[in-house]
Amino acid sequence: MEINSEVTMKISFVLPNNLDHPIGGYKVIYEYANMFASNGDDVTINFTLYDRVPNKCVGLRGVLGKIKRNILYHVGILVEAKKNVTWFNLDSRIKLNFALPQEKYFPDSDIVIATAWTTAYTVNKLPSRKGTKVYFIQHDERIFGPAEFVEPTWLFDMKRIVVASWLKEMLQNELGVKAEVVKNFVNIEEFDISNSLTKRKHVVSMLNHNNPFKGTADGIEVLKKVHDKVPDLEVKIFGTPQEPENLPDYFSYTQNATSKQLKDLYNQSAIYLFPSHIEGWGLTATEAMMCGAALVSSKNGGVNDFGINQQTALLSEVGDKEQMVKNVIELLQNTHKRIEISENGYKLVRNFNRHSSFIEFEHILKQTKN
Repeated sequence: MEINSEVTMKISFVLPNNLDHPIGGYKVIYEYANMFASNGDDVTINFTLYDRVPNKCVGLRGVLGKIKRNILYHVGILVEAKKNVTWFNLDSRIKLNFALPQEKYFPDSDIVIATAWTTAYTVNKLPSRKGTKVYFIQHDERIFGPAEFVEPTWLFDMKRIVVASWLKEMLQNELGVKAEVVKNFVNIEEFDISNSLTKRKHVVSMLNHNNPFKGTADGIEVLKKVHDKVPDLEVKIFGTPQEPENLPDYFSYTQNATSKQLKDLYNQSAIYLFPSHIEGWGLTATEAMMCGAALVSSKNGGVNDFGINQQTALLSEVGDKEQMVKNVIELLQNTHKRIEISENGYKLVRNFNRHSSFIEFEHILKQTKN
C-alpha cells in the first residue's frame, strides 16, 4: 500500500490482554493496524491488563485480580500477558503498549478505538486528548459477557463501526443506535486458489473452538453421520485448543495453524463446514471460500453478507444437524453443484478486499476526527 501524502493520524487501538495465539478478532485489528502504519499513520496497540468494567460485574475475585495486576505491573510483571505478538507479522513501526486502565498509561492520539465491550469501559473514561472515541464492534458480545454490562457500552458516546450488516441492524432494532458498516475482508496475498476445484477429494475442513457457540460439537456429529454415507470422507480441523478427544481416525487436527498451513488445508477441502450458532462475521469461512472450498453453513448471522443459499453456500437453520448432513452429502456427491457453489462464493468474497475496507475505515476515522 502506498504512503498517503495527506496529513497522517495518531491512532490508538485498545485491545484486551495479549494472549499471543490466533484469534480472528485480533487478526482483523492487526491487519488494520498494519495498513494504517503502511499509510504513514502513527499507530499504537494498547493491551489492557484489565479494564474499567464495573466491579459488580467481576465480583470480589475480579477486584482482587485487578489489584494483583496493578501491583505486579509496577514491578515489571505482566500478569497473563505476553510481551510480543509472534503469530502475526505486525509492522515494525507499530508501537505496543501494555496499559493499566487509567489515562496516564495511554498516548495522546487523534483517534482511540475500543475493540471489545470490556475495553469500551476503559476508553469511555479517557479524556478527549487521548483521541476521538470509536467503538469497533465485531460481534454481539453478549455471548462473552452479561447483557446488563455489554448493552450499556453500545450506548456510549462513541462512533460505532461494525463488521457486518446484521450487527448494524441489531443495534438499530434493539437500542435505536446507529453504526457504520465496514465489512471484513480476505487478504488475497495469503489466501487464494492453488488446487484445482475438480481434483479435490472428499475433504471437509472445520474450525475447532472451545466456546459452545462455535458449534464444534455439532460439526463433529454432522461429519460422523456424513462418513456413514461417504466412507472415504477426510475431515481436517484446526484451531488453538488441544485436539478434541476421541476423534475417529479419518479426522486430522492442526493446532495453531499458520496462514500457509491454513491455505494448504483450505485448498485440499471440497467443503468448509461452518456450524456456528452465532457469528459476528466468519473469517475462516471467507478464507476457505477464497481458496475454493464450497461453504456449508448454519444461518448464524455472520454468514448473511456472503452466504446466499443455493448460490454461494448451502444453509440450514442453527442446530438443524440433519439438514447440514444432507447439505454436505449433496455437495460431496454432486461435483457439478459443488464447483458451482465454490466458483460463485469465490467471486463474491473477492470483493471483500483489504484495500476497499481500509479506504472505508480510514474515511470514517477522518470524518470522526474532524
